Amino acid sequence: MHNRVEDLMIFNSLKITPRPVKATRVLQCFWFLPDFNQVKLGCDGCSSGNPGPGGAGVIIRDHAGNTIGAMSVGLGICTNFVAKILAIILGLEWASSRGWSNIWVTSDSQSAINRFAEDKVPWFILPRWKNVKRNLTIKFSSVYRETNFAVDTLSKRGAALTLGTKDCYDDRPSFLAFENPDSFYFRFS
Repeated sequence: MHNRVEDLMIFNSLKITPRPVKATRVLQCFWFLPDFNQVKLGCDGCSSGNPGPGGAGVIIRDHAGNTIGAMSVGLGICTNFVAKILAIILGLEWASSRGWSNIWVTSDSQSAINRFAEDKVPWFILPRWKNVKRNLTIKFSSVYRETNFAVDTLSKRGAALTLGTKDCYDDRPSFLAFENPDSFYFRFS
């Protein structure tokens, strides 16, 4: 029912109390460029089932929006949360190994971002986290999934890979659509 006057009159004549309709909220979302001398590390993880075959996706973009690295990784059997945590740590290790030290990490998993931002990572990742964070300046942000679709695609490709297999790209993969800083994205809730 859409609460039109005609509908309400019919319900009233039948002595039926209508239920209110929840209005759809439209939220405009944006994808922002990183600062100069900073790279943006987009991360996502997934598992086909929970637990199930997992994958991680990582994209590194510079202050001009150029893709300077992309990666899909097969994680084996894991949960969604573990896949998202591993995507962030794999991305940080990869960015660090490529010489970047000022990193803005984004993910659509607010719980994973909060774990890293509050320095409360799960025990199984703690040694890797302590090692990678030593020489890095890291900013964490949770983003809507509507502005995280490129790494979502990479993580799903990773879930199809065997444990430990990595597909790495030095620039934009031809099969991938990317978020654009000049575009609007919409979230419906």
